Amino acid sequence: MFIAVYRYTLKPGSEEQFRKDWAEVTRLGLEEGGSFGSSLGRARDGSWVAVARWPSKEIRDDWFARGTRMDGPVARMRAAMVQRFDDLEIEISDDLTSR
Repeated sequence: MFIAVYRYTLKPGSEEQFRKDWAEVTRLGLEEGGSFGSSLGRARDGSWVAVARWPSKEIRDDWFARGTRMDGPVARMRAAMVQRFDDLEIEISDDLTSR
């Protein structure tokens, strides 16, 4: 199992569209990319954090490299960002989550 943690600060007023685009990319990842899904939330410092679960880093990287229908939503998400922090990539060794 591979988890990617993404963290961003967004331009004021762009949050709702960002959330819609994030949901679209996540749904496409579930349907076409082999993703296990993602969660999006707001941290106490005001930044937005997405936690995505994949079978492996290679599967995630391959899907993003293929592009296709997610290109528009990803471009809009990037345009909404003031800052994108370095991704945190985690290879899970032990997992006791229920879902």
